[in-house]
Amino acid sequence: MNPELPAIDDTPIWNAMLSVFNSQAITVALELEVFEGLTEPASVEAISNKLGYSQRGMKALLPMLKVQGLLDKHKGEYQLNNLSRAYMLKDSPYYWGPFFSRRAETLPNYKMILENIRDGETVEARGSADGWESGQMDPELAKTVTDFMHCHSITSAVGLANTCDFAGVTKLLDIGGGSGCYATALANHYPELRCTIMELSAVCEVAKGYIEKAGVSDRADTKAVDMFREDWPEGYNAHFFSNIFHDWSTETCEELAQKSYDALEPGGRICLQEILFEEDGDGPYPAAAFSFFMTQGTKGQQYTLAELESMLVKAGFKNVSCQRSYGYYSLVTAYKV
Repeated sequence: MNPELPAIDDTPIWNAMLSVFNSQAITVALELEVFEGLTEPASVEAISNKLGYSQRGMKALLPMLKVQGLLDKHKGEYQLNNLSRAYMLKDSPYYWGPFFSRRAETLPNYKMILENIRDGETVEARGSADGWESGQMDPELAKTVTDFMHCHSITSAVGLANTCDFAGVTKLLDIGGGSGCYATALANHYPELRCTIMELSAVCEVAKGYIEKAGVSDRADTKAVDMFREDWPEGYNAHFFSNIFHDWSTETCEELAQKSYDALEPGGRICLQEILFEEDGDGPYPAAAFSFFMTQGTKGQQYTLAELESMLVKAGFKNVSCQRSYGYYSLVTAYKV
């Protein structure tokens, strides 16, 4: 059986975890002289061209500054406000730059983050999305990464099983499912449901232990598949993705959506569990901070509902809907009609 949900959701823990990126974003912006570059309002594209930095980097950085109150946005253009003019410009007598510059020496992965934001090329901390991109992961890394993913997903998994309706789903394929926490939570909540965790071979071996611990070995299993290079198994009427699309570019997400559509049974559904940006792409804070985090080892970002809907519709899916699932997460669902 699923454990009982805590009396309080995990959003305060998420806030504490994500807060480590606040200083990183400010320090990067100061070193790249982004505030000086915004003495006149500018869009992401305009400021990227003006400063010579990547649009991907600026798209991650500027919302993170805005949600901290350091920038405003009007008609699609970011602009300085009283706070940033007072404390973030070099010619201000109240400039905080030297403090953040000294802090940079102690910030984890700072040089990597700076390079990723500036150039848009993902210099990866080993063990991030590059294992899935290459299709290879050694057992030690698979255990470390899977445990890391499991601890920040298990509460959301049990919460989703209690709040979202999976009635009518008989066979669910959990793509890139890691420990299988979503598959096992759903299997525990829906006794008629059979789940398969589709993962790299080394991750499957780790997931088997989590399946056994969850007590659903009779209704959940694993299947070793490289999701980019191998055919996906057929015969499933639901495909589930949690924190998968945010690892990849729009083009790669469109590829995953198409592979899902092609492999799903007619009438089947695709489910995306993500922390969504608001439609303006600037907030809320958890989405902006998590998207900034995605520059530290992935090629992706957090998306808006409209962006995800566009990817799904392009693949052929219909009837896209969205509901808050648990904590900061939302579940986006669409159907192969």
